[in-house]
Amino acid sequence: MELNPGKEKFAEYEKNTLKFNCVKAALAYLIDQISPKRVWIPYYYCPSTTEAVKKMGIELSFYHIDKDLLPFDLLDEMDSMVILVDYFGVRNQQIKELAESFRKAVVVIDYAHAFYAEPVFRDDIYNVYSAKKFFGVPDGAYIIGAQISAEQSEKGYSYPYAAYLLEAYEMGTNYAYSAKKLADQSISENYGPISKLAVGLLKNIDYAWAEKQRKENYTFLHKKLGGINDLEVPETCAAYQYPLLLKGRGRQLKKELVTNKIYVPDLWKGHDLINHGWEDELTLSDHTVFLPVDQRYREQDMEYIAEKVRTLL
Repeated sequence: MELNPGKEKFAEYEKNTLKFNCVKAALAYLIDQISPKRVWIPYYYCPSTTEAVKKMGIELSFYHIDKDLLPFDLLDEMDSMVILVDYFGVRNQQIKELAESFRKAVVVIDYAHAFYAEPVFRDDIYNVYSAKKFFGVPDGAYIIGAQISAEQSEKGYSYPYAAYLLEAYEMGTNYAYSAKKLADQSISENYGPISKLAVGLLKNIDYAWAEKQRKENYTFLHKKLGGINDLEVPETCAAYQYPLLLKGRGRQLKKELVTNKIYVPDLWKGHDLINHGWEDELTLSDHTVFLPVDQRYREQDMEYIAEKVRTLL
């Protein structure tokens, strides 16, 4: 492959960045290095990530979020780590201000859904990003923090599972879906550094264009569907997906969209949420429809999605 020696998105933070194959690997590294007595984690969170933290043997405390996607009952304690989540990439400024308000706990901002959010650069605050959720790369996650200065010499390799990217490019995403799921499983079972191939690909992405396209797609959907959205979201942002909350109706709409080959994920439904989640949190999980806005798509695609949503409703 002929890959140009370009720059990654966070090149200016290179000396304060560590790179892993997935977000769970990044979080595991931070917990191992910081060794907090307690980790605060939201009930409404990726259950596989929650389970991965549990396996590390650290005491877990859960917190709730309110209808605005912000923590409700979170404590600032010494010797603890707090994981704050920029849900769906639509709460950049609020999460930044909240993180900066902590003085005792170590804060980890989960920006997995907000790749274009600027990192908070202050001692005891770490920013975690997922490149894999935003771009066509086999793996990739970053930790950026003012206190990070370690250099990574170890390299990861993705060739055993990266072929699905070529299949998806030439044969379509449906053709490669099963192979992609197997690749995701392989990564989740084998934490490690980011792969050499992922770095090479990430140095060849037009980040400004991808951000612009995501914003345009998101903005278009918000103009068409914002009036029926039960979740308050910004008018424009380079989010992971457009979160359309339809109380009491979203669950059925998700099924019908998938039937119509518009694939929307479920985020999230773990045992901790099911057993202890508040009504607002369970509603978010059950009835939020996550519509694609990524840079593969254009205005006509967004028009098709918006019209299909209105027709099905």
